[in-house]
Amino acid sequence: MGSRKGSFGVNYDYSFKVLLIGDYAVGKSFLLLSFISNCQQFPHELSPTIGVDFKIKLLTTAGKRLKLTIWDTEMMILKNLDWN
Repeated sequence: MGSRKGSFGVNYDYSFKVLLIGDYAVGKSFLLLSFISNCQQFPHELSPTIGVDFKIKLLTTAGKRLKLTIWDTEMMILKNLDWN
């Protein structure tokens, strides 16, 4: 499989979209920020997510370039969706 060229001229072999779902104030945003920035020390208080937020991270593993698009959701948004 050849590499794909995404926005801003970034090349990647695979693209994954990840949706973080969980109860209110359990640390979804902290987990996302820790993973994206490779840091484990953030302020104890983060602003609550309003609606959705997303971050993109590029990784290389086993010689393949991966593009991760990770969505951080607010639980109330998901509760209001019609799942039928």
